[in-house]
Amino acid sequence: MIKLFTQASCSSSRKTRSWLRDHEVAFEEKNFSSEAPTHAELKQILCLTENGLDDIISTRSQHYPKIAKQLPDMSFNEILTLLCERPQLLRRPIILGENKLQIGFNADDIRQFIPRHIRRLNFNETLTKIAW
Repeated sequence: MIKLFTQASCSSSRKTRSWLRDHEVAFEEKNFSSEAPTHAELKQILCLTENGLDDIISTRSQHYPKIAKQLPDMSFNEILTLLCERPQLLRRPIILGENKLQIGFNADDIRQFIPRHIRRLNFNETLTKIAW
């Protein structure tokens, strides 16, 4: 099952939620505005990133300048605790599949979350249309 981590005021989160529903992709949503991420969830997300914390921390967040200088001196667990306490520091939405991760909304990349057999059907339909 896909997990969708969102924030109430985020337009990209709304786009992602809408896209997943429109494409009938089942997902479980966790809204950071009402429920903070857990250490385990953050570790699972980080395991799938290419650049670790750089991929998930929003440097555009208004809270980022307050903690930017402290981050290099913090331990991994301290950073996880900070992100659990201040989830507004996280980029969003975060879409987490079994072995797939997408941060932010991208209409092309999000297609990876459509089940493979449906993508194949769509591909075959497209090929048939092109052949005519």
